[in-house]
Amino acid sequence: MFAEHGVSPVQMHAMVFIRKRLMQGEKVMQKDIEKFINLRASSVSTLISNLESKGFITRSVSDGDGRAKYIELTEKGNNICMKDRQLMEKCDSAIQSALGKDEQEEFERLLTKIIDSVSENK
Repeated sequence: MFAEHGVSPVQMHAMVFIRKRLMQGEKVMQKDIEKFINLRASSVSTLISNLESKGFITRSVSDGDGRAKYIELTEKGNNICMKDRQLMEKCDSAIQSALGKDEQEEFERLLTKIIDSVSENK
């Protein structure tokens, strides 16, 4: 769905992270994205530059430290994040309607197990 907008899964993940942090009233810097996605600074720098060139984010210089740059979503970036949220809600609804309560709990348990295993192997 997001490939038609020229957005990779990792870029989408970064934008969702930015949106969530901004909605919590927090400012976002490149190092925050590096830690969250667990990528090298150079990779995140390229990711941010690509998102900026496509009009999904903007960077602004910190008042206190000219070297620090804050990252914000543009209206275009916010819109694609809302589309992502709607897609996730639609998928969640499909899963809930296809599975009974016990099956949903088992599905969630298995997903958690997979996520934990993948996180340990990073």
